[in-house]
Amino acid sequence: MPTTPMPQPASCPDLTAVIHLDRLRSNVALVRARVPAHVQLMAVVKCDAYGHGAIPIARALKQCAVDQLVVGSITEGIALRQAGLSGPILVFSDPLHPDLQDALTHELTLTVADEPFAARLARLRARPGQVVAVHLKVDTGLFRFGVDPGRAGPVMADLAKMPHVRVEGVYSHLSSTFHDDAASNASTRCQIKAFEVVCEHLEEQGLLPQMVHLGSSTGLLGFPDELCSTRFNALRVGTLFYGFLERSNTWTNRPRPIAELTTRILQVRAVRAGVHVGYHRAHRMAHDGRIAVIHGGYTQGLHGDLAGNFQPLVQGRPAMLLGKPALAQSLLDVSHAPRVQPGDEVLLAGEAVNMRTVGQALGRSTWELLAPMLQAARKIYPQS
Repeated sequence: MPTTPMPQPASCPDLTAVIHLDRLRSNVALVRARVPAHVQLMAVVKCDAYGHGAIPIARALKQCAVDQLVVGSITEGIALRQAGLSGPILVFSDPLHPDLQDALTHELTLTVADEPFAARLARLRARPGQVVAVHLKVDTGLFRFGVDPGRAGPVMADLAKMPHVRVEGVYSHLSSTFHDDAASNASTRCQIKAFEVVCEHLEEQGLLPQMVHLGSSTGLLGFPDELCSTRFNALRVGTLFYGFLERSNTWTNRPRPIAELTTRILQVRAVRAGVHVGYHRAHRMAHDGRIAVIHGGYTQGLHGDLAGNFQPLVQGRPAMLLGKPALAQSLLDVSHAPRVQPGDEVLLAGEAVNMRTVGQALGRSTWELLAPMLQAARKIYPQS
């Protein structure tokens, strides 16, 4: 199968991520089949598509006929435009971008998440007939970005008066959909209700825009009926497209992680029982055995709390991470695999080593573990 490498600097040359775009397309189809036809799919490709590579991922998503791309900053949006990506691109809150003219130039849709930003938009100089599309973000309880619910109407009214601004959407962000417990679910339902009240008030004033969205990947898993209602007609999807079910669910067909992340063994050596290996004598060998030094350490996202809880695969078998990693190397117990030698491949993450499961065991998020590894890796995109 031919492959197309994407040239880029990598801090760990032996760390390789094979990004399966066929899996991405299957994941999109899986989500689409569970979403009502009237609901638009907004594909989130912020932070370099969660480390998978924003440009090739965005191109593949466009081929899947997603309705809109979503990025984390104006700079990310510009990069997609310069790569030839067309169609709507929504920018999440980027209040410190120095020149909003960039949004006009590259036809990006901006998020208005506070009144000072709305005031900046009012001062934006546009050519006759030139407009910037915006979505208003309302804070319903995450307390990260968004106008106060009580100010949504006045801010929307101000935006509607700006001749160079076209309000296309309104949205909010749920804070507690990753956990399926009584308190989290109650909090989510309170946020849904608060946003519904805002939308009702906007509708009464004739200010409700065409797109209304509140849902996310975990929102779809936990609250599909509420977040795909007639009023909520768009859905922001990120982690499901990349292959992770980050909430308990009843799905029978499951998305597949699109990245298979590997590294290589640099050295193998025999060690005796009782020997302490690694920094700070952090691990004591309970038996005679063999350890492998692999390429990948702190700077690639392999942290000390993974030791004893993370088992990459060597020759298809789990190999426990030992002790404390170094900046660019870590140790694995390969006593079970006597034929392992330098140059052999190690599977760090993928279908068989699911980082969602690893993260759950550690009380950490999938992306806290996986994103640094992906960012450090050389990426390859098989053509299929």
